[in-house]
Amino acid sequence: MATYTDQDLITDEKERVRALKRYDVLDTPPDHTFDKLTKLAAKLLKVPVAIISLVDSHRVWFKSKYGLDAQQMDREEGLCATVVLADDFYMVEDAALDPRTMGHTLVAGDFGLRFYAGYPLKTKDGFNLGSFCVIDKEPRTLTDDEQEVLRDLRDIVMDQIELKLASKLSEAQHNQILNTTAHDLKNPLTTIPVRADLIKLKKHDPEVVDTMCDQIKIASLNMVRIIDELLQSGSMEAGEVRLLLVKLNVSHLVSNVVGMNQLLAEKKGQTIHFISETDQVMNADEGKLNEVVDNLINNAIKYAPLNTNIFVSVKVGEGKLNIIIEDEGPGLTLDDKRRLFQRFTRLSAQPTGGEHSTGLGLSIVKVLVEAHGGRIYAESEGENKGSRFIVQLPF
Repeated sequence: MATYTDQDLITDEKERVRALKRYDVLDTPPDHTFDKLTKLAAKLLKVPVAIISLVDSHRVWFKSKYGLDAQQMDREEGLCATVVLADDFYMVEDAALDPRTMGHTLVAGDFGLRFYAGYPLKTKDGFNLGSFCVIDKEPRTLTDDEQEVLRDLRDIVMDQIELKLASKLSEAQHNQILNTTAHDLKNPLTTIPVRADLIKLKKHDPEVVDTMCDQIKIASLNMVRIIDELLQSGSMEAGEVRLLLVKLNVSHLVSNVVGMNQLLAEKKGQTIHFISETDQVMNADEGKLNEVVDNLINNAIKYAPLNTNIFVSVKVGEGKLNIIIEDEGPGLTLDDKRRLFQRFTRLSAQPTGGEHSTGLGLSIVKVLVEAHGGRIYAESEGENKGSRFIVQLPF
């Protein structure tokens, strides 16, 4: 049986308070939805007081209250501060006789609390932020049906709290999209007019003109990629992933994508090695599978050091078709692996040629692979030991 030390409890409490701060509900203005719920709880359960409380490190703050004037009180064990340590329903039928509560200010003082019942406000990841509780000045109990009513009202409160957090995160994410897009488009947009001016000045030097044209092309393709990823991400968020399945030679498709990325690799002195055991044919969406492979190869080029090798292969194993992209880059940290396929994620590795990224590519790849009934995962032996991305597709 697991045992917990005082240090474990201190750590858990710090994590709980950190979660409370993250939800950003402390010291916020009154919420009419919550006020209606505390009033409803008091009426349905026939008690004079109902409270939605949030337990901070040194105080208990009331987000909503019915039948009580106070806005907060010092944190004392026995009532709300004890509910946050409970897994489920907590009830004290006569607080004046219960050793857990008889010394509490609300019990021993003028208020004269005698009955307390509450459910913890539990988040999706298991942190108790506070309680939804009802109070009476007479000893009593709650029947099973009444406990269910209180639990249902608690669930509505938590649904609202989770919804508000999701809305806040969504707003922050959209702001991040705007900032990321503006930043990532600025560099290639700046490159194009500068290179165009250089072409005018050096129009009699074909070699310089060719170089400038290549740079303009790469800058333009970078902008197209950024815009495509944003549009693709928006479509996926709206649930608009539709596949047009055709019989497809995957080996030829991957070979073509390798060819399209050769110029980018050559500019960084990188060599792409392509190996396919035999021609592998399966039903797939050509455009979307092309996007998957292109994104992974482009990432390998972007993050691998100059003058290194990139290995791309198509293999069959255990009834699956495997597309493998391996580089000699900086590898993946444990934190990278945890956040790898999340949207707008910037990993620890930095582009080696000044390239930019929206942080959307791998999240899009994951959705497209899974839409084909496949899976994608990554392997890395550690820092500076490269990384390997494996796409597994069912035949």
